[in-house]
Amino acid sequence: MLRVDLRLLERKGSVQVEGSLEPNQHSFEGCGFILEKPLRVALNAAWAGSGEVVLRGTLEGSVTQECRRCLAVVERAVDRDVTMVFVDSELFEDDNEETRHLERGVREINLEPHVRDELIFAVPMYIECRADCQGFCAECGQKLNDADCECSTQEADPRWDALRALKNE
Repeated sequence: MLRVDLRLLERKGSVQVEGSLEPNQHSFEGCGFILEKPLRVALNAAWAGSGEVVLRGTLEGSVTQECRRCLAVVERAVDRDVTMVFVDSELFEDDNEETRHLERGVREINLEPHVRDELIFAVPMYIECRADCQGFCAECGQKLNDADCECSTQEADPRWDALRALKNE
């Protein structure tokens, strides 16, 4: 489990947190990617002088996504440096998006939802299998990376006739 024991952190001043985030289809539903293998997490937690808990470290793993043009499955490596700042909710006055709240009296921080959020931010929403991916033919549905289609590209869509007429004036 990815947790920071705040009592241990208070005694030592800094604590190493290592573990993994296991693939769970429901955790990343609607995110546009699938975590196929466990995500390795290595963080160093430390008390900041102002009473904040600061975690710095890395996330390493891989995800699979569908190409936005041809729907081929693409595996992408994730290697991201992260910094997370937790502040006591009573000391926290501003509504700052970069800090996370800690409730008074909490003895440990469950990092799994926060690591999940960091992973979602690390993975681009759209990916292409290759830079010159041609996708599908709009007429017949042929995957153009695999073969050319027999569709005629010379037929003009009649919905654009009014604009063509303006262009020719």
